[in-house]
Amino acid sequence: MESTAPVPAKNLELAQHRAEHLVQHGATVTGLSLQAFVVGSSFLWTLLAAPSAFHPQSLVWFLLAAIGFVIAVIYWARGRRRHELLPNITADAERPFAVLTKRQRATITRQMRGKEETTPSTAPLVRAMLLWQRRSTRIVLPTLIGMGIGLIGLGGSTTRTLGGWSFALQAFELVTVLFVTILSLREARRCNRVLTEIGTDWSDETTVR
Repeated sequence: MESTAPVPAKNLELAQHRAEHLVQHGATVTGLSLQAFVVGSSFLWTLLAAPSAFHPQSLVWFLLAAIGFVIAVIYWARGRRRHELLPNITADAERPFAVLTKRQRATITRQMRGKEETTPSTAPLVRAMLLWQRRSTRIVLPTLIGMGIGLIGLGGSTTRTLGGWSFALQAFELVTVLFVTILSLREARRCNRVLTEIGTDWSDETTVR
């Protein structure tokens, strides 16, 4: 593949510094965190599924909604304790890509996806970006699983009121959960592959400070 123009060192250093900070400390949360948003949503779904708790045939759906809520609360509390709460949107002042041009962002993105080889100057930034991505995925995945369980419970609890549409809703939710899970696992494998390649080629330049 034809190589692209090199990214200015000053931009790379600033972007790398931001990415390494995110790997070590995460992004600043202003207002509601992503985990807190899921907790609130899961609580609402549990309330909506509550009527099904009074019918033995549909009790399981309420329990699923409640389990999803409990999982969301557990990982929200864990995030607070470990300082791993995630913002809904990372501020521009903390985003590594904010200091790069559109062409530079495209180059780094291709390298992160393994579609273009890294260079000694870009490898540290690519590595830090991938580590940040892996950290975020590790933190948010259990919360998303809990949200999926809660949604399935909510969908099942509507069987009495929505009839056949309820099964369609459950199928859609199940497919969505499976899609997100498979996509996350695929991205994790790709991330590990690129990190391994970078570690082999530029092991002396990729240590996150």
